[in-house]
Amino acid sequence: MTLLFFMYTIPLSTLISSLSLNRHLYADDTQLFFSFYPPNFDSSITHLQNALQLISSWMTANLLTLNSSKTEFLLIGFKKQLDKIHNSSLNTTHSARNLSFIFDEHLTFSNQISAISKACYYHIRQLRCIRPYLDSTTACTIATSIVHSKLDYCNLSATTYLSLRLPASN
Repeated sequence: MTLLFFMYTIPLSTLISSLSLNRHLYADDTQLFFSFYPPNFDSSITHLQNALQLISSWMTANLLTLNSSKTEFLLIGFKKQLDKIHNSSLNTTHSARNLSFIFDEHLTFSNQISAISKACYYHIRQLRCIRPYLDSTTACTIATSIVHSKLDYCNLSATTYLSLRLPASN
């Protein structure tokens, strides 16, 4: 099924490339990203809005729908860079989820760290239900495995997406 969807969306990928945008397509999730200098914000956003209109038209023509209620805009950059952008025409979010990894606008990863900590504590607390049936070594091994699995899950994604920062201004 995934191969069929991939073949069906190849033209979408080609369209996005022709619009000079980078993309990441995963199942029914399409992500667009590009870099720009803060002084070029208005023209970059106009370009992005035009691209979204073309993508939406392509999707409609191919019996797909762009879900505007799930569409998010995340500007990533240093605080000094983002302060130069007057963001009145675009409703942006302060963080966005990408394959269960949470990116924030300054790449501090504070939301991701909080989410991982919360998930680890939740699963470790759930061990209480079966703890009477486990010896100490097994319980420690399970708890350690839970933490390691949560910590290691998105290491590659974090490294890959660090390159999405806005370029430094001149």
